[in-house]
Amino acid sequence: MATLQKLRNNKITPIAIGVAMLLFVVTLFLKQGGGEGERDAFNLNGKTLDINAFNAMVEETENYYSTMQLLTTGQKYDFNNEEVAQIREMVYQQYISNQMLEEECEKLGITVTNEELQNIIKTGNNPRLMQNPVFAQQGAFSFTALQQFLKQHDEMSKNPQVSPEEREMMDRVYRMWLYTEKELRKDVLTNKYQTLLASLMLSNPISAKQHFEASNNETEVLLAAVPYTSIEDKDVKVEDSDIQAKYNEKKEAFYRFNQSRDLKFIDVIINASKEDEEALQNEMNNFAEQMQAADANIENIVRRSQSTIAYIGMPVSKDMYASVPGVAACLDTMAVNTQTAPFRCLEDNTMNIVKLMDKITRPDSIEIREIDVVFGKDQEASKKSADSIYTALQAGQSIDSIAKFYNQTAEKHWVTSQMYESGQMDKTYTEAITSAAAGSYNKIELPNGIAIFQVTDRRNMEEKYQVAVIKREIAFGNETSTNNFNKLSTFVASNKTVKDMEKNSKGEFNIQTLEEVQPMQPAIANIADSREIIRWAYNEDTKVGDVSEIFYCGKKREHLVVAVLTAIHEEGYADAKEEVIKNQLRQLVIADKKAAMIQDKMKNAKSIAEVAQIKGAVQDTIQNITFANTTYIQKTGAREVSISGAASAAAKDKFVAGIRGEEAVYAFKVINKTAKATYNAKENEKEEMMKAAQEKASMALSGTFDMYRGGMTDMRNPNNIFYNNYKNAKKKDNRILFF
Repeated sequence: MATLQKLRNNKITPIAIGVAMLLFVVTLFLKQGGGEGERDAFNLNGKTLDINAFNAMVEETENYYSTMQLLTTGQKYDFNNEEVAQIREMVYQQYISNQMLEEECEKLGITVTNEELQNIIKTGNNPRLMQNPVFAQQGAFSFTALQQFLKQHDEMSKNPQVSPEEREMMDRVYRMWLYTEKELRKDVLTNKYQTLLASLMLSNPISAKQHFEASNNETEVLLAAVPYTSIEDKDVKVEDSDIQAKYNEKKEAFYRFNQSRDLKFIDVIINASKEDEEALQNEMNNFAEQMQAADANIENIVRRSQSTIAYIGMPVSKDMYASVPGVAACLDTMAVNTQTAPFRCLEDNTMNIVKLMDKITRPDSIEIREIDVVFGKDQEASKKSADSIYTALQAGQSIDSIAKFYNQTAEKHWVTSQMYESGQMDKTYTEAITSAAAGSYNKIELPNGIAIFQVTDRRNMEEKYQVAVIKREIAFGNETSTNNFNKLSTFVASNKTVKDMEKNSKGEFNIQTLEEVQPMQPAIANIADSREIIRWAYNEDTKVGDVSEIFYCGKKREHLVVAVLTAIHEEGYADAKEEVIKNQLRQLVIADKKAAMIQDKMKNAKSIAEVAQIKGAVQDTIQNITFANTTYIQKTGAREVSISGAASAAAKDKFVAGIRGEEAVYAFKVINKTAKATYNAKENEKEEMMKAAQEKASMALSGTFDMYRGGMTDMRNPNNIFYNNYKNAKKKDNRILFF
């Protein structure tokens, strides 16, 4: 942290970062062995990336976000397995996207030179540069700060006297910069390609005016909607021919970019037994007796109890316990030096003991100034210096003059309860400054030295509580876990097929279905640490109908899961006869038929009042509708592009009925039309033509390379410029062999 403070003191100050950061730490398991090709993470059009290179990319991404977190908040973050899997997937998809972009740019001769990149860095206006807190000064990227840091890093790397902590921090920031520089190159290449696309997009004065009006002309309508849910599914007849026709229409949406698996599984959640609860109750009773003893060492008792709430050991505001279920509510009614009997808190499934040891009034904010004497090799000499300073201050000598003699400032600064109640400040020091009277000088010895301070102001006096809490989860024991395992194991041994399991479960075991399980999903059914089940399903030895072993899953191994592989789906167009696909198609057909039925009911309507008489109809007034934006209809919970278009095109006082949407059929009457701005060809035409072209180019590049079937719809749209490139690419993803 010393290096972090140095960076801040050098005015390389963190700024607020307006980005949704993915914060992960990567724990990577490398598969041993391997001849040629056995270490490949994946292959795209003959270009392979081996697992070591992939791991390095993941690590540099992890370092970027974790260092960003450390610099902006000063705190590290513990990451779970699911987050680790997410960062791997993000790196993979970004790599594939970049590879395809680079292939296109290579054909077109589009490059980013080192000189060009350095000029962009020197200018410092790129948004990615301005996100970096280390090189930000006064809200902007500082090339000077970057140069100073790189020089400092180079000097420190050659200096053997640099501490391991400082070296690690400097290396973190250096690697974060290398990542930023690499991503900046990708950004520039993408912008060049998009600019080229924009120059190829046709535009004209008429479309320029339409583009302007699409954003600036607003419509207000009185609307009535008849949701599809107003008609029950059973009242809609669906033929096989309907399903096939819908498949032919939407075939591209059912292309799988990779394999998937269907599973059925039993998930047994292990809960504490009556015996487990009784055992915990006995333990808590024992700790309660120990806490009541006159000579009780409260800190030691709380520690031995394995309480999930650490003993703070000083008075703090009640707000410190606001997020701890069952504790804050006790404090208002408790007398000092009393404690609760062990009680159960249903909110977090725990047993609790709360002891109020003290309740005093303390300031929420304290203004202090101080002189610090740091212990040197001769501690006695340091103590004598501190005594001399303290004596001189009491005799009336100026604290500013003494501080200046010791190369300190003794500037006044505020210490708030948020700072000292977080546990980051020494308890002895906290007790001294919060209890000291304003005006007097005080001396306190700390582990690393002596602080001589004066409290100059105390504000916002409030009640502070010194509390000891023993909080224990009502958890299952080993015997309970074993009993649950044996029960499930006996059932599986007696029912070797999924058909037998469903027939004989008799409600005791709930058999669930999972469709389209992807190879790199971090978990199944949101069950933590269930990745091994997916690895089992994709093992080359696992066949359809096979039953897995019983897996222990969950953060506390509280889930017992057994799975059955029910289907294997290969890459390519899904078969319309597959149950999962057939069900999806059926729902699309039902929506079509419901829409037609509702439109038929609306066809003779002449007003909103008449549409409102249809069973299930709802009404609303929708304002600020523009052609450029999707309209949100609160009464149906849908975002409806069709309303944006139809309402923008309709004249004032026009009644329109039978507009099909995503969740309903709509009718509306235009009650007002306004223009936020008036189009002026001389002033607006050139800019609007450019905007329209850029938007078309952006749409052509839109989408993420989420290869999950049924994933991002824009990747299934042939208008996406890379859609067919990726679809027809020669690719092989081996990551499941390693993760």
